[in-house]
Amino acid sequence: MLKGVLCSTGALITRFNGRDPGLLRGFFPHIEADGLEFMIYPSWDGRLFEQVAKVERFKREQNVNIPVLHADKSIGELLSRGADDEIREAGERFKNNCIIAERLGAELMVLHLWGGPASDRHIDRNINELGEYMRAAEKHGVLLTVENVICGGKTPLVHLNSIMDAYPDAAFTIDTKMAEFHLELPQTLACERLWDGRVKHLHVNDYGGGLRDFNDLKVRHIGEGHVDFDSFFKAVKARNYEGWATVESTSVRPDGTVDFIKLNRSLNAVRAGLE
Repeated sequence: MLKGVLCSTGALITRFNGRDPGLLRGFFPHIEADGLEFMIYPSWDGRLFEQVAKVERFKREQNVNIPVLHADKSIGELLSRGADDEIREAGERFKNNCIIAERLGAELMVLHLWGGPASDRHIDRNINELGEYMRAAEKHGVLLTVENVICGGKTPLVHLNSIMDAYPDAAFTIDTKMAEFHLELPQTLACERLWDGRVKHLHVNDYGGGLRDFNDLKVRHIGEGHVDFDSFFKAVKARNYEGWATVESTSVRPDGTVDFIKLNRSLNAVRAGLE
């Protein structure tokens, strides 16, 4: 059973409005969501806990549910680059993210286990680090999930299978855009072992490019690309999915304002499709 539909803070605070989480106080009353997925930006380096304090105040004031935290995407990129100091830095960032997830009351964390130019070039090394990350998240009462992010070498589903081989208790976030980028959404939905209780979270976004089109990485709203959402919703419901679903689709205009009409249309489309 669907727990509810979340809006990613990444859909609301972008470079166009300074990635200021203080803006969430004014934005959230206009959003038809059941809560937020809070995204941590690498650009907050040096001000991370200051920015999080804004969210904590807003959460208390408006009694907002933040059940999911999206970890700093630079963690996977640092792991992929793979120098000893970069792996240490990734670990420190991850530990801080776990502290923040616990402070915000999040039950689940989304991790990009690989990323950047190096991407999945040395994927075995990235997977080897995952066990320590899973244990660290558990200590903070948070379930860590690995997202099927885009790859430079193989495909996300190949790596998710390798992760399941290495860690039978690993959990996952499935993103429709990421799967469609590799044209493997049908195969992802058909992977029996993946959907045997291991998919704990969904990112529901559209994609408009072709196979591995790195020039079209925009996170689109439902209907702006070619993801077959009717088939996706039907397949997920048939799997008796129990968890949250997040809309991450870019909703901020160049002047920093938010297109709430478009955003709410996507949120309600996900709710109608999965409930």
